[in-house]
Amino acid sequence: MDSLAFDPNENRRSRHQALDHKYEIWGSVRADVIKRTGLERQETRILQPNHVFLMNLKGTACRGEDIVDGRRIAFLPRRAGSIIFMPAGSDWNGWDEGDATASYLLVSIEKGFADEVFAGVARHRPAALPPSIGFRDGTIELALQRIALELKQPDSISAAMVESQAIQLFVQMFRLNGVYQEPVKGGLSSFDLKRAVGMIAALSDGRPTLADLAKEVGVSRFHFWRAFKQSTGMTPHAFIAQRRLEQSADMLRSTNLSATEIAMECGFSSSSHFTTAFKRAFGACPTEFRRKCRI
Repeated sequence: MDSLAFDPNENRRSRHQALDHKYEIWGSVRADVIKRTGLERQETRILQPNHVFLMNLKGTACRGEDIVDGRRIAFLPRRAGSIIFMPAGSDWNGWDEGDATASYLLVSIEKGFADEVFAGVARHRPAALPPSIGFRDGTIELALQRIALELKQPDSISAAMVESQAIQLFVQMFRLNGVYQEPVKGGLSSFDLKRAVGMIAALSDGRPTLADLAKEVGVSRFHFWRAFKQSTGMTPHAFIAQRRLEQSADMLRSTNLSATEIAMECGFSSSSHFTTAFKRAFGACPTEFRRKCRI
């Protein structure tokens, strides 16, 4: 288990006034939560023989530099909920600056555990997954949040829960990267898909119409709906709904707005609709989610 050792002072060196570090190890999975206050700048250097997931729990990294396996990656601001995945053996280093108070969850999973889980399924190998920095995905965020909750309140069956969530992490990473999917035929080009997703992200209420999106790409509404689903595995409506939920989770972590105010801000028709959709996605109602995030 020495290979899972994680020292936040070494792996994420920073100038800070206070540091709180808590961790638990469940067999092949280790989870660390690191909280810092008085943060100015932090440097990253992670090179482990294990697969690593890192998620911002609180605070925004506004600027910085990321270098993965010797290649510079364009830096994008990382808010609470942003996720980083580094497959076993990848070398990630760089620096970032942002909010004075920040916290992170790091989940390290032994390579042998992942290989054993997917043994016999030749095309489903974690080694085939590429590094990914600063992405968002509701399924992966939910699995990581559940691991964080086990870290806060461990019991005799935490290991079973944590290992099941670790499997969910890899399954979703496979799906996001299309490792075992056939190439999509008839979907949007990468350029048009980026334009559509950019339009969804640019609108504050997250509710562009199907006609708006189709017009942006220059196709009919029916063609856009079919091509978008083929490219993403989700209908435009489902994609926008997921974005609204991710936005609401960010606001529950980082603001003191009420759940009703957040529901309206994120475009939900009512607070009850928001509560139902949020609980279905994250396994907890908005107020409970906020409380657990701030423990």
